Amino acid sequence: MSVIQRLAPQSAVRGVTQAREALEARYTPYFDERLRLRQLVTYVPNKAAPIHRWFQYKEGFSYQLVEMLLREFKADPTRHRIFDPFVGCGTTPLVAKQMGFGAWGIDILPVAVFVAQVKLRGPEVYDLARLRSEIDRLLTTPFHSPSLSAPQDVRIIRLAYEPNTLEQILFFKEEIQRVDNEPIREFLLLGLMSVLESVSYTSKDGQYLRLRRDKKIPAVRDVLRSQLEMMYSDLLGERTQLRLPGLAKTLSDSRGDKRCYIARADARSFIASFDDYADIIITSPPYLNRYDYSRIYSLELCLQFVNEFEELKQIRHSLLRSHIESREPPTNDVHRPALIEILDNLAGQDLNNPRIPVMIKGYFEDMNQVMKQLAQVCRPGARVALVVANTRFHGELIPVDLLLSELAADAGFKVERIIITRYKGNSSQQMGRFGRVAVRESIAIWRRA
Repeated sequence: MSVIQRLAPQSAVRGVTQAREALEARYTPYFDERLRLRQLVTYVPNKAAPIHRWFQYKEGFSYQLVEMLLREFKADPTRHRIFDPFVGCGTTPLVAKQMGFGAWGIDILPVAVFVAQVKLRGPEVYDLARLRSEIDRLLTTPFHSPSLSAPQDVRIIRLAYEPNTLEQILFFKEEIQRVDNEPIREFLLLGLMSVLESVSYTSKDGQYLRLRRDKKIPAVRDVLRSQLEMMYSDLLGERTQLRLPGLAKTLSDSRGDKRCYIARADARSFIASFDDYADIIITSPPYLNRYDYSRIYSLELCLQFVNEFEELKQIRHSLLRSHIESREPPTNDVHRPALIEILDNLAGQDLNNPRIPVMIKGYFEDMNQVMKQLAQVCRPGARVALVVANTRFHGELIPVDLLLSELAADAGFKVERIIITRYKGNSSQQMGRFGRVAVRESIAIWRRA
């Protein structure tokens, strides 16, 4: 039972809480508190896992969670196809592929799509001898002034790097671009992308990319060498695993759809562009927490995907409306009583950002569109596991897990369980003004009718 949040005050400001209390009461029979899963809904276990550790994506969940859910769903590689509409760094399709499933994923953030695509490639894709040779060439080529430049109008680039460090990064990028073999070129580029934060004065810290002038900056060549050697070693280990008789039999089984791929697409409007389907969805949408992924991953975006600030801004406004710069949503379809109650309570309040209600409304409008898309891609009986956290703004609790379950039910899903994995605290600002109230991080389990 959701003891902590259910008994917490839903509002610390105006006290209008009946709709949320009714929602909590209605879903209480579905709550399954399994706090032993608390670490599995985080990226932490992936830090030491081969392939998964190639890129630090703190907003992701663990490979072990995917393995656990596939077992719990009694998933069968010969019958079930796996999908992730918010693929992030590719954990779901990568685990699925390693377990012998066909899988696919989409994401709207270019960095995420690139990382997931490279990680999903197995050793069979590479000429490993040439890859070894290109790694050695890259790491031993003497430095020369690069002809490339970084986006000059993106302020964080100027603040993040010493001039010499930025020149080193651009030198290695230029050398990588000389490689005419696409898988090898992108393998090397991922290696470079993965060390950008460590050689900068920045640190990914919650919803921000924070400047830390006290950081000791290592040499780019040294950290790139460590990264590429680790990645290459993982690839060789993956090749060894593929030679195991049991796994080889699973992966070579001709039954079932074994296609595995990642594509860039918007989870709100992807269905018309794909001739594919899902039997199991394991995913986690952006949380309603003000995180702006175009800021958090601005270094990586500026390395490869944007040439000027206007392009970065375009990506920002294309993202799901979970951040404070969200624009007004183009739809007005979600009128759930609990959501109306929250927005009414926030109206006229002295918020630390007046755009918070726009973000909240936009988030649920966007996720409503996502639910409709998922209902179309799912085959009858398909299962969905959606990892999400509740949140609190200006003392108002927002039961995101329950509101999304309501939208899923509207789209044709049956709610089976709400697995509570942990209770998260609030920001220091929230606690200072309204006291500490723990909120759920959950896995919502639904079935397609």
